Amino acid sequence: MTDQPSPSFGMNAEAASGPSLSYWQLVRRRFLGNRYGMTGAIVCVLIVFSAIFAPFLAPNDPAAKDRDAIYSPPQLIKVIGQDGLTWPFVLGFEEVMDPNTFEITFEPSFDKVTPLKLFVEGDPYRVLGMEFSTHLFGGAESTPVHLLGTDGLGRDVFSRMLYGSRITLLMGFMVMAAACVIGTVVGVTSGYLGGRVDTVIQRLIEFVKSFPDLPLYLALVAILPRRADPMVTFIMFAGIVVLLQWANLARELRGKVIAIRSVEFVRSAVAVGASDKRIILRHIIPNMSSHIIVWATYVLPEVILLESFLSFLGVGIQQPLVSWGVMLNAVRDFQSLASAPWLLAPVGMIILSVLAFNALGDGLRDAMDPYAND
Repeated sequence: MTDQPSPSFGMNAEAASGPSLSYWQLVRRRFLGNRYGMTGAIVCVLIVFSAIFAPFLAPNDPAAKDRDAIYSPPQLIKVIGQDGLTWPFVLGFEEVMDPNTFEITFEPSFDKVTPLKLFVEGDPYRVLGMEFSTHLFGGAESTPVHLLGTDGLGRDVFSRMLYGSRITLLMGFMVMAAACVIGTVVGVTSGYLGGRVDTVIQRLIEFVKSFPDLPLYLALVAILPRRADPMVTFIMFAGIVVLLQWANLARELRGKVIAIRSVEFVRSAVAVGASDKRIILRHIIPNMSSHIIVWATYVLPEVILLESFLSFLGVGIQQPLVSWGVMLNAVRDFQSLASAPWLLAPVGMIILSVLAFNALGDGLRDAMDPYAND
């Protein structure tokens, strides 16, 4: 029989060779070596970056209406004109009516060429209380540019999509953070104290989980006041989502706490007289941090999908706030979809963000187990 190399007390070759590394150093090394996870992380950073700097990246104000470009098709960026290679530009459209069906279509015209410029002056916006008017790009001579077309009111879809990412991601991060805090506190309390406290908390979790998610969401959202301030409605909507998201994490952490509190280092801390607060903060929660982080990366795309779905139905975020779901609400009927299919552009952002955050979660899940075999 061929001799097999010993596992070196559970450590793989990656950890055994070279200087001793801490747990988080091993996590970082494995995550940086995970191409799938790194790709997801880069895309996530770009999405968050575009949301933060949306006023600068967007060429138009999301509420600005171009009366001359209602349901205008996307203007593709071109670099080859009639005279060959040239500076990037976009083409305007001319309305053409079919003499038989009387259907109006838009045809690109080289008579309406709009060169693109960088760092142009446009619609003003405010950042940290200061007003700016410089945008990353725009049309020469303040000519409107609609890279993804316009909606039924002449509003730029590309600009609204960038602004919409702010509300959608803000909803996702708010719900994720609140659910993590509530779920961690409840789960750790239930698992560590046990006894009657554990029984009461578990019955509460079972009560919350006994309701079907979608009908309960629709019922709770239906009671939101329609005449309230849109930001108040946004906060109340986020609270409803948090109400039904924390239970899963609390139940998962409760099981982990029960397992961790019986290990030797926790029993040793109890034997030397360490307080419950110190044991929880210094021993139990740090050993569950990897699970909490991975759970957070998975719940974020779920919240994005939920917000987009409910807002698409018209029971979520309300205008004048702009989110991806609110934008999709404009194409609920087949007539709008047939005449302006580019209004589905937010679907691409939803799919991209969900795939990116799931890839990030998969990469973190693998990296959080630094002693696992590749």
